[in-house]
Amino acid sequence: MCTPPGANVVQVLVHGWTYDQHYFDWPVKPETYSYARRANAAGYATLAIDRLGAGASLRPPSLFTTFNNNAEALHAVVTALRDGSLGQRFDKVVTVGHSLGSLTVAQEAGQFKDVDAVITTGFVHTINYTNVIARVLGRDHPAMGDPKFAAVIKDPLYMTSIPGTRASFYHVPNTDPAVIEADERLKGAASLVDFATGAGFNVVNVDRDLDIPVLVVTGDKDYFFCGLASIDCSSARELIEHERQWYGPNATIEAYMPPNTGHNTALEKTAPQSAKVMIDFVERHVGHGTGVPGTAPGKRPAIPSPPPTTPSPAAAVVAKAFETAVLPVANAYVQAVEHVPGLGDTSNPVPGVDKLLATVANTAHRFLGTLPAELVGAP
Repeated sequence: MCTPPGANVVQVLVHGWTYDQHYFDWPVKPETYSYARRANAAGYATLAIDRLGAGASLRPPSLFTTFNNNAEALHAVVTALRDGSLGQRFDKVVTVGHSLGSLTVAQEAGQFKDVDAVITTGFVHTINYTNVIARVLGRDHPAMGDPKFAAVIKDPLYMTSIPGTRASFYHVPNTDPAVIEADERLKGAASLVDFATGAGFNVVNVDRDLDIPVLVVTGDKDYFFCGLASIDCSSARELIEHERQWYGPNATIEAYMPPNTGHNTALEKTAPQSAKVMIDFVERHVGHGTGVPGTAPGKRPAIPSPPPTTPSPAAAVVAKAFETAVLPVANAYVQAVEHVPGLGDTSNPVPGVDKLLATVANTAHRFLGTLPAELVGAP
């Protein structure tokens, strides 16, 4: 939590898959890559949280790290910020997500209707599942077999990225090598249960009656949410048209598509432009309230981290199997689809599928309301 003097508006920052609270307050060149610093300087309080199982958060057995439990945990945070349970009561709350964190803030806002605005980054309501499975999961291995996590994670369904693969989240030509180097060092762990139960988040569209301001920030080189069975990421107008069908009739939908930018919009060279758009959006639709602008950034407490530990022989064998059997297949896939529309680029070779998915999800919401995904049989 970073709170400028007098601040009564807070932005809750929710990271994505195998990240933690560092994502929105990057310690490398923070003057360029820390969104939290920029929001604080504009007079907003920020609360960068760790999702269940990540960073300094609880790491329960993976069975309990469901997507809906993450949404409910975020709801508890929003409630605490509004009622003062964390030491200060805030009048306005904005949730800001990235990737899987964007799925979470969208789900939480639609299910509980308790925030004043939402910003999603590295996200639209349809997913390029083929690329996500190959380019993300195909480059992960069990965290218990990784020296960084071997001392604290024994659950085989917690995953982390295989060393040397964090560049998958970036459009490398637009990224400072020092950022990717730090990403390798700061990488986190995440639960496959969270991923699996969140994969069907859009089967029932809980955002269909959400009538608040929404900003969508997605790079034009985001291979995870653009492309096959999703959206042709060619313009901000296209983003708006796509996302408008997922929200309520009175929602204000805005979009920004940082050019030449991949999935990690907060950590690529266009990050300052994205941050400016995000803060301007909140300023216009929510306002910074009574917070004093120009506040110097606070110092983030260090997240306790045990020293690297040699994994158990069994865990090491499993991790090595992923590195020698799964990773080469994932890399071969990326090379094979380099020139395939919708997989090697962000075009959508099957137009209309995204609209069909929205229609089905909105119809399901009409009959099922905002029931959690686990209760309606979604994956």
